[in-house]
Amino acid sequence: NAPSKAKLAELLQEEMSEEEMAVYKRGRNAKSVSAPHNCTISEYRRATGIEALCAYLYLKGDIARAFELIRTGISKEESGSMPE
Repeated sequence: NAPSKAKLAELLQEEMSEEEMAVYKRGRNAKSVSAPHNCTISEYRRATGIEALCAYLYLKGDIARAFELIRTGISKEESGSMPE
């Protein structure tokens, strides 16, 4: 769901390379046709950015990097470490 993906985006900010950050920001800033239903617009946009990054990595053939980022985000969430 969008709030969880948005939180993942926050946790992964410092883990992304410059290229990955550019893809994330492009996805985050893209205009959306529909309005979010169960989240804020900000959460929805951050979630869209993470989805764009995962899709980019998949199409690039670097699915291992996508899994690595997701695992890192989950680990940070479980340990309670939040970005400053």
